[in-house]
Amino acid sequence: MKDFSDLFTGLILPVLITAVIVVVIGFVLRNAKRKKSLHRRYMLQILRALVIIVCLVDVITAIDPTISMNQILLRGSALVVAIVGFAAQPAISDLICGLLISIHKPFEIGDRIIIEGQEPGVVEDITLRHTVLRIYDDLRIIVPNSELNSKTVTNTSYMKRDRRGIHLQYSVSYDTDVNKAIEIIRDCVAESPYTLSVVTNEIIEDSGPVYFLKFADSALLLDTTIWVTKNTNNYTAITDINIRVHNAFNQNGIEIPYNYVNVMEYKGEKKTRSEEDNLPKKSAPSKRHFRTNTIRLSISEQHMGEAVTSAHRYASRRYALKQRLDAREEMQLDLLCEEGLRIILGIMEEVKADFWIEGSGQVYRIHIRFNAKVGSVEYRRLLSLSSEGKNEAVQGINGWLLNKLMTGTGKISENSGDTNEKLEWTLKSDPDIKANIGETLLTSIASDIKVSISKERVELILIREIPF
Repeated sequence: MKDFSDLFTGLILPVLITAVIVVVIGFVLRNAKRKKSLHRRYMLQILRALVIIVCLVDVITAIDPTISMNQILLRGSALVVAIVGFAAQPAISDLICGLLISIHKPFEIGDRIIIEGQEPGVVEDITLRHTVLRIYDDLRIIVPNSELNSKTVTNTSYMKRDRRGIHLQYSVSYDTDVNKAIEIIRDCVAESPYTLSVVTNEIIEDSGPVYFLKFADSALLLDTTIWVTKNTNNYTAITDINIRVHNAFNQNGIEIPYNYVNVMEYKGEKKTRSEEDNLPKKSAPSKRHFRTNTIRLSISEQHMGEAVTSAHRYASRRYALKQRLDAREEMQLDLLCEEGLRIILGIMEEVKADFWIEGSGQVYRIHIRFNAKVGSVEYRRLLSLSSEGKNEAVQGINGWLLNKLMTGTGKISENSGDTNEKLEWTLKSDPDIKANIGETLLTSIASDIKVSISKERVELILIREIPF
């Protein structure tokens, strides 16, 4: 009976106590996982390992009471050194690196991180030897702690409890209106049901900024960061926004550049050098399509002179130099720019407008565009012009333009739910009005005048075809 009591006390009781402690630690670990505490989970893992080691020592001493703890360490020292020197070296490295990670906490359970050379994933668990990342389709990546500790880790959720960021990058061709592409990306991010608002300078915005940071070999790179809740599937949110951006780029004629290969198939006999010399040579066009930068002009009685000067300095002069226009044609270009700005001034009295010039040299277009979003100051100003009867008093080209603005603004307002609706008129397509206007400085220089109205903006385009 005494032997059984000694066996129970020395062997069975430590095992039972160890089992209970391990079960309790397992329960606490599951609770720590729900609380997303990386440090707590790792220390509990170490505690569980120490409890099991102590239990094994008690069991050994219970089986052979003559063996003490010191004897176990001394007798097994050679074996321990061999294990640490060879087989256990990676394990010890993982253990120490895991301890450093748990102390310094570069990430927490639930954070979205990007490990150099690995897929982005959400931290799901950490053990003594490795860290578990959850990626798309609920797949798991098991990363050794030593490897994770030696590589660069990007944490898009650092110090953010309720959200995480996802970096997105888009390529557009070099002839793209960058400001327009940026607005499209921001609209797509804001419209997605998965994204969160962003606070910038204490102002809540529906999306974060889009940055134009790099000129690539064959594209312009636009970068942004979207913010989602920690419970949102990253790949679902990315897919939703990428589809929206792709469709919007297609609708607005924005090209996403890609590499292509020309394949030439040779048929027939090879020509000699003399025969090749007699073949007609292809000549490159003397003038290529060119677009000036978009400049922001303040068009009013007070700033009209500055607006004309800026249009000349940053747009018309640059375009004339690029396309090698002669002095007479450059003067015509300046006159068109000034007359276009005065038309807008005669109608709106005060407005901030985007201004740029684009064309091939044989034909160019002067663009003057201003905001007319439903509900904006400019939109209400346009509606007030109609109520004041100003559109009936203005004659000539200004009267024609104001009439189209009133007509277009009214139609857009009635169908304000259709975001893609766009109305356009040209002076050439309205011969009766052109006859009533008669010959003016503007109509004598411009080949055509175009008015474009959408839910977001109004655009006046002066077109000139340069005679040969």
